[in-house]
Amino acid sequence: MRWLGDRRGIEEQTTVWDKVIVDRRQELSEWADILGKVHKRKIQIYAYANNHYAGYAPATVEMFQDVWRRQVKEEARRAESSKKEMTLFPM
Repeated sequence: MRWLGDRRGIEEQTTVWDKVIVDRRQELSEWADILGKVHKRKIQIYAYANNHYAGYAPATVEMFQDVWRRQVKEEARRAESSKKEMTLFPM
């Protein structure tokens, strides 16, 4: 996966690539949902971002990792919860 941004649009806001300029957390969350389905099929995923996507590529990747971990933990929690609900004799 590679996230590219609007070069002209972001360069109107900054030409220094040291911090996030555009909050892309919502878009990255949507991508995490989509890529979660790919991951379940045992397909290896590589994620790349350029500075023009949010303003600072390393922070974009870190943001995606954070979103990914939270969603994976939430899915694991839901799966565990549904297992407990399906138990005939809870322990």
